[in-house]
Amino acid sequence: MASDNNNKKKLTVSLLDYGAGNVRSVRNAIISCGYSIIDITNPSQIAQADVIIFPGVGSYHSAMTVLQSRGYDNALRDYLASNKPYLGICLGMQTLFESSEETVGNPLPGLGVIPGKVIKFDETKRSVPHIGWNGTIQHQKSPAMRYISERNEEVYFVHSYYAPITTENSQWVLTRTSYEGQEYISSVQKGNVVATQFHPEKSGKVGLNFIKGFLEVSSFCFNICISCAQLCTTQL
Repeated sequence: MASDNNNKKKLTVSLLDYGAGNVRSVRNAIISCGYSIIDITNPSQIAQADVIIFPGVGSYHSAMTVLQSRGYDNALRDYLASNKPYLGICLGMQTLFESSEETVGNPLPGLGVIPGKVIKFDETKRSVPHIGWNGTIQHQKSPAMRYISERNEEVYFVHSYYAPITTENSQWVLTRTSYEGQEYISSVQKGNVVATQFHPEKSGKVGLNFIKGFLEVSSFCFNICISCAQLCTTQL
């Protein structure tokens, strides 16, 4: 008789590449974890996705402009509200907030899932952008971090804007990081929605283990949903 593992269906990762930069390293990381990829090219695909990874690069204003013009923004809000697995990377995390200082002309609202505004590092007090390896301090437990030790593991950052920790968004904080005296949110999680300011795909074994842990737990959620034929309410 076939084992339970053999009966499990492998989820497919839906990759939201809005065309602002090279996401080859993210693709390679997903494939190395043993998952296939489908590219999101239409808003209708978002609701049908098993799991979404959004590796945003570039500027917040450009990202939100593209999401709005292609009709992805409202589809993403609905998807996130359904508590289905989502991993945002860099701008994929920043766009989850209500707004950002990184705008041109009229301010563009973010997806508004997380309370708060993304702001720029003070250039008079530190080097901007923040580029390089830095540590993270864990705020809450997460199965997505099952393969990462609790010590201050270093990951790779490239950013000029950051999300401050506030009373309103503190329940979202998964890890925090300090850059030249400024503490900020380096990753978030609530339910099945996860996002990182750092680049796991550029963070060596630690980053690959983060993606691996996230996708394994997402697969568990996915198979539970198939077996009970309902939307996923299992939390990472």
